[in-house]
Amino acid sequence: MENFFSAVFLPLTLVIIMIGVGLSLTLASFRNIFLYPKAISVGLVAQMVLLPLLAFWIADVSSLSPEFKVGLVIVSACPGGASAGLLNHLLRGNVALSISLTSINSFITLLTIPFITNIALERYMGAGASISLPVMETVKEVALMTVVPAFVGVMVRRFWSVGARAAEKPLRFIMPTLLAIAFLGIIFFEQRGKNDVADEFMSLVLPNLWLNLGAMAGGYLLGLLFRLGPTSRMTISIEVGLQNSSLAIYVSSALLASAPMALVAVVYGSFTFVTAIIFGVGVYRLNRFLRFWYKKRLKR
Repeated sequence: MENFFSAVFLPLTLVIIMIGVGLSLTLASFRNIFLYPKAISVGLVAQMVLLPLLAFWIADVSSLSPEFKVGLVIVSACPGGASAGLLNHLLRGNVALSISLTSINSFITLLTIPFITNIALERYMGAGASISLPVMETVKEVALMTVVPAFVGVMVRRFWSVGARAAEKPLRFIMPTLLAIAFLGIIFFEQRGKNDVADEFMSLVLPNLWLNLGAMAGGYLLGLLFRLGPTSRMTISIEVGLQNSSLAIYVSSALLASAPMALVAVVYGSFTFVTAIIFGVGVYRLNRFLRFWYKKRLKR
């Protein structure tokens, strides 16, 4: 199958990841999220407003081709990926908040992706072509890849807690390995043989890096502005920085029939997991330093 990694392996990997993430959760985790909705609200603003604005700004100031600029905006318009839940799980973030944001964003973006993408098409390509996401099919796909498997994991933990705890440790290595294989397969097998793909790939790294780092920094600062706790700030920054690249690939290739736009999402997904890990570890150490500094001042 020509698109085995993007069409089959990647979705299956996301399902496995979400089951693994769900094993670390309880129903009480989600109940607490909605009892304290400020973090959800801040995360939605960061994802739905801050990120697309940042993508348009980067596209405006860059020398990318029009199709690449549109592809960058499409990445920003997609919800956070399941890998955000995985990374928050690995970094001891607020996993319930991460999955809640991913789920809510996934449904909101059914309306916002066509709207934002059409603006980008008009702005950079002068094409007012309208796209129409198959709403029910997309809702089903999102639910099957995120909400349902995470719920399965929660139920397994509830009724077989011993098995859930035993599976957590090996899954922390298995899940990122599967995700890495999926993206390497897309890069080296599905993109192989296309003209100038290596040069195009490298030209897209820097704009995607700015989008990724700017999103995470902006999400963290927004959390500071609204006085969220350090764990919630880290969770939101990672959620905003790790986009659903597989959905962006689908919109670009299936709905817009544009390989260059899809390549932007492939490049974004190929390295952002690593940068998010570095960012998350850095934030964790910063929080520890600030707590130590604050306690030291109180003792004076």
